[in-house]
Amino acid sequence: GGFPVGSTINACTKGLWVWSEPVEATGPDGTPMRVLVVDTEGIGALDASPDHDMRVFTLALLLSSCVLYNSVGAIDEQALSNLSLVANLTKRVRVSA
Repeated sequence: GGFPVGSTINACTKGLWVWSEPVEATGPDGTPMRVLVVDTEGIGALDASPDHDMRVFTLALLLSSCVLYNSVGAIDEQALSNLSLVANLTKRVRVSA
């Protein structure tokens, strides 16, 4: 099972894909929890605009308490730029408890 993964830079995911059932997990303090797994298309897809990337990642950030960033190959200037975009989005999206 899982989300499809391609061996090229061509996108497999369009928009946001949500796993059909929550994954049972245990928090660091031993508390049982359910994890909702969401996959997003990559930043900078050839057929997407920067505005589209911003909207997809903003929605992902709003749905998430933890975000994993996956990069193909070495961390280069483009990867740092993408991470900067995500970091700046997190500054704009704040939740008060």
